[in-house]
Amino acid sequence: MVVFISVLVVTIWAAWFVLAARSVGIKVHPEIASVYVEEWLAPRVGNHWLLLPGRRHIRVEAPGYTTFSSAINVGDAPLQTQEVVLEPLPGHLRIELSPVDQADVLIDGEVGGEAPGTIRYIKAGTRDIEVRRERYISFKAAIDIEGKDKEQALKVVLDPAWANVAIDSKPSGAEVFIDNKSLGQTPIDLELLRGRRVVQLRKTGYKKWRQTLKINPGKDVNLGEVALSKADGRLKMASTPTGATLTVNGEFRGRTPLEVPLAPDKSHQVRLIKEGYKPTVQSVEVESDTLKTMTIELAPELAVIHLVTSPEDAELLVNGEERGSATQTLNLPTHEHEIIVRREGYGTYRTNVTPRVGVEKRFKIRLKTASEVANMERRRQLSEQKRVIKKGFQTTFSGQELKLFSGGKVVMGSPRRESGRRANEVQREVSLRRPFYLARKEVSNGEFRQFLANHASKPFSGNELNKNEQPVANIGWVTAVTYCNWLSRRDGLPPFYQIKFGEVLGFNPDSTGYRLPTEAEWEWAARKSAPGKTRTFPWGNDYPPSGRSGPTGNYADSAAASIMGDTIASYTDGFAVAAPVGSFPASPSGLYDTGGNVAEWVHDYYDASPSNVSIVDPLGPLAGAQHVIKGSSWAHGTVTELRFAFRDFGDKKRDDVGFRLARYAQ
Repeated sequence: MVVFISVLVVTIWAAWFVLAARSVGIKVHPEIASVYVEEWLAPRVGNHWLLLPGRRHIRVEAPGYTTFSSAINVGDAPLQTQEVVLEPLPGHLRIELSPVDQADVLIDGEVGGEAPGTIRYIKAGTRDIEVRRERYISFKAAIDIEGKDKEQALKVVLDPAWANVAIDSKPSGAEVFIDNKSLGQTPIDLELLRGRRVVQLRKTGYKKWRQTLKINPGKDVNLGEVALSKADGRLKMASTPTGATLTVNGEFRGRTPLEVPLAPDKSHQVRLIKEGYKPTVQSVEVESDTLKTMTIELAPELAVIHLVTSPEDAELLVNGEERGSATQTLNLPTHEHEIIVRREGYGTYRTNVTPRVGVEKRFKIRLKTASEVANMERRRQLSEQKRVIKKGFQTTFSGQELKLFSGGKVVMGSPRRESGRRANEVQREVSLRRPFYLARKEVSNGEFRQFLANHASKPFSGNELNKNEQPVANIGWVTAVTYCNWLSRRDGLPPFYQIKFGEVLGFNPDSTGYRLPTEAEWEWAARKSAPGKTRTFPWGNDYPPSGRSGPTGNYADSAAASIMGDTIASYTDGFAVAAPVGSFPASPSGLYDTGGNVAEWVHDYYDASPSNVSIVDPLGPLAGAQHVIKGSSWAHGTVTELRFAFRDFGDKKRDDVGFRLARYAQ
């Protein structure tokens, strides 16, 4: 009876197990792996096991692979499959190395060991192998590491990363510097690593020799015998009086006293020139690497001036020195002198005179009586009152109207992604704090001819540019600032520019005389739009100009297509070349022709890479070879040229470049 009951219980339990168990297939990689189900009851049928639901522990093994020993989750599905992928054991890489005896090995960028030798326990898979040694080209390769505790072999040959460089010099014995490091003296053979190397040869008494070499591994370089030039001598030149202009072989070198380098062992023509003194020319030789000192006393150059004055007993002063009767003949040095003729009860006469050799200047001077002087002062005051038409405006002797601006801030230049941008348009913030006047219109031919009667703005391709109402053109920067000084004198203002014999020597930043606008003033006034807003182009921010409400300015339009290259095909302003000044609507700041008509000289010297440091009331670089030109002209039609940020430059006259006036208000 007990046996029967036991058999019955087992039968019932077995029936329950069969009904409760799930058929679980275990798929393994690699297929040769052995599977062990570590449960006390896990009948196997082929590749399937009968397992009760829940976590069941299995073990999978294969040679060369890491054993898997973990629990799997058996779900409720009658049939289910579990997949187990074994990870290969690490492999080993034996590296054979030549021609060096040792190198560092990196695996996937991490230090792995040294070669030659075996790098052990490298994770299976594709690995980036690098073998490197100083002065050699690194070996780099992607290697498939099989793993499975197997060893693979790799042969590595490192190629030199240098080339042989032979250097000699005449004379020999020059110290050789490579990238500023002294490596010996010529003649010398060097092994230089690949890349750009700066080679310098230095020897006392000779000029430094310098060259940049591009070293390619394995490609030897022979510089041959480098001929060294003797070092310059130096000439320390002084003159009595000082301030004489020094030229050497016709080239301007500065003003005395100064020190200049000269090539040795040859004759140089040294010339000293100073206003009021005879030019002096001498031949000079200097020795290599030595200093020669010279002092030359300049002889005055005299010329004759005849003065005839009324009344005859008037007194003469020359440069503030009393010289007796004002009626006399003077022998004066040929530089500028201040002549004053005075007498009690009469107005004082003042003038500046520059005598010239071979030209006897004659002056007939009549002093005005006190009543005549008073009448002249009243006329001057009336004339000044007429020129000041309304508050905030001024009219010049020539008739130009200037508008007063109090300034503000402007971001000059253009952002990097602006269409048409050029590299010289560095963005920089500028503050204008000093009030200034700016002419509403460009200077016209008629206004300019009051200063230079025979000026002609020459025709362009048969088109007239010389009409009185057209903007003046065909003038250089120096001519423009000379006009500014002339107009300052006519309006009783202190000249802004210091000009001698047609050469601009400097300027007086404190002067309120007429001048050219600074680049910052021009761009601030031109860009000015609604409060807090600026414009990219004279008409707005989009290109091209639409002209839907009439032409906005005089650019290279369809009317100029036959004489110009780049034009705005869809735009017509009615003028092939320059239009009369002020022909188109004024800008929001009240200025005419800030775009189109003529481009304009400004005060600043040109700098291709201006500093982006914020600055107040800039007057530009202190020196330079050329000056900035702002604004587009009738010859411009591209998106680059028509932007306010566009910066052109030059120093010579052009048929599409003119100017407008500016001056400080205080």
